Amino acid sequence: MSGDNSGRVKGPRCIALVGPFASGKTTLLEAILARTDAITRQGTIAEKNTVGDGSPEARAHQMSVEANIAETDFMGDRFTFIDCPGSVEFGFEAEPVLAGVDLAVVVAEADDKKIPALQVILKSLEDKGIPRILFLNKMDKSNASVRGTLEMLQPASAVPLVLRHIPIRQNDVVTGFIDLALERGFVYREHAASEVIDMTDTDRAREAEARYTMLETLADYDDGLMEQLLEDIQPDRDQIFQDLSVEMRQGLICPVLIGSAEGANGIGRLLKAIRHETTGIDETRARLGIEDTGECVVQVLKTLHTTHGGKLSVVRVLAGQVGDGTEFTGPNGPVGRVSGVFRIVGQQANKREAAIAGETVGLGKLDDALTGQTLSTAKEAPMQVMSLSAPEPVLGTAVSTAERKDDVKLSAALTKAVEEDPSLRVTHVQDTGETVLEGQGEMHLRVALERLTGKYGISVDTHDPRVPYKETIRGTTTIRGRHKK
Repeated sequence: MSGDNSGRVKGPRCIALVGPFASGKTTLLEAILARTDAITRQGTIAEKNTVGDGSPEARAHQMSVEANIAETDFMGDRFTFIDCPGSVEFGFEAEPVLAGVDLAVVVAEADDKKIPALQVILKSLEDKGIPRILFLNKMDKSNASVRGTLEMLQPASAVPLVLRHIPIRQNDVVTGFIDLALERGFVYREHAASEVIDMTDTDRAREAEARYTMLETLADYDDGLMEQLLEDIQPDRDQIFQDLSVEMRQGLICPVLIGSAEGANGIGRLLKAIRHETTGIDETRARLGIEDTGECVVQVLKTLHTTHGGKLSVVRVLAGQVGDGTEFTGPNGPVGRVSGVFRIVGQQANKREAAIAGETVGLGKLDDALTGQTLSTAKEAPMQVMSLSAPEPVLGTAVSTAERKDDVKLSAALTKAVEEDPSLRVTHVQDTGETVLEGQGEMHLRVALERLTGKYGISVDTHDPRVPYKETIRGTTTIRGRHKK
C-alpha cells in the first residue's frame, strides 16, 4: 500500500454499502459498476437484472437477503464494494463484513421514518471506528431542502454531518449540484458523467454561504484553518481536501454527498471522494490491531456454499499474500489448504492469481473456516479481530423431510445454511424428536426454507414446534371464583 504527495492512498480497498431498508444500496452498487465499466448496462430491481440481489430468493422478494460482493476498478485503483441488507431480519449480514472494510458509505434519504434505523447503523460504525461517508440518495424525487434534511438527520449522528454538495434546482427539480470543496457547478447527465457549468450569481451566493459553513466545521479540528477564517484569508483548496480526508479518516466528521443512484447522478463525485479520501489496508490493519509480521492474515467476511464449487470463504487480505495451496490456521487450529482464489462479482466467481494485502477474494475449500474468523499462515492461533455473536432468534419452525431418505441431506443442508448465515439456528429437541430452524423473523425463515428447496432440492415440511412437557399431568382440579361489579 502506498500513497502520493497529496496524501491519497493507493492500492486495493474494500467499501461497505449500508443504510436503512429500501434506501437504494443495491441500486447504488449497480450504478457504481456501470460507471466503472464493470457492466455494460445498469440494471434495476424491478427488472430483476442487477448484479446485487442476484439470488433467486432476493429477486423473488425484490429485497437484499444477503451481502452482495462486487469487485471493480476505477482510475487505476481496485475496489470491492459489499452491499449489506437493510432489513432488520437480515441485518446481521453486515457484522462480519464491517470487520474488514476501510470505509462505509451510508445510503440515506429524506425520510424521517427511517431515522431510528439510520441512528443504529451510524452508532455501530462509530463504535467500530469505521470512517464513513453519507450518500443522500433519491435527490431527484425529493422536494425537501438539503439543509432541512441535514438538520433532520443530524441527531442520528454523534459527529457533524458535513455537507459537501448543494443541489441546483430548476422548477423545483434537482438538475445538478455545486461541489463546495471544488467551488464548481455540475449538471447531471443521466447514466453519464456530470458536466461542469457556469454558476449563476444566485448559485454563487448559495455556494459561498454553504462553503463557509463547511469550513467552520472543519476548523473546529484544525487551528490553522480557524486562524485563516478569523483573518478572512481564503484557504488553499488542497488544504480543504486534506482536512476533509483527515477528519473523516479519524472519525471526527461524516461528509455528505448527494445524488440519485437510480439515475446514476453524483456517482462519479462519490467514486472520486472514495478514491482520494478512503483509508487503505495499512490504516485498517492498525485500527484492527493486526501487526504485519510477514505472515498472511485474512478476515472471513462471508461464507458461500456454491452448487458446483463447494465451500467458498470470502476474505479480506489484511497482510501478506494468499494463493493456491496456502495453509491457514484459525482460532481452533488448522482450517484447510486453499484450493482456488476467486474474483467475485455478484453471483459470479472466476479463478484468478494470488491476492495481495488489501484485496477481497474468495478462497476455495477452507472446510473448517467460519464467518467472522481471523486466519493466519502462522502455526499458532491468530488474534481474533472480532467475536461474532449472533442475535437471539425470535421465531422458529419445526422442519422435516417429506421423505425419510432425505433426512441426511436435510441435516447437511441445514449445516451449510447456518455457515452461510450465522443468525440462523438449528436445534435438535430431544424431548420431541423435532429439528427446529430458528431465525430473525418470518421473512428470514421463509428465505431459508426457499433455499433448502431451490438450492438443495429438498422437499421440506414445516409445523409449529411442539412444547415438551416436563411434568406428567396426573388429574384434574376445579377452581371457582366470583366477580363483583
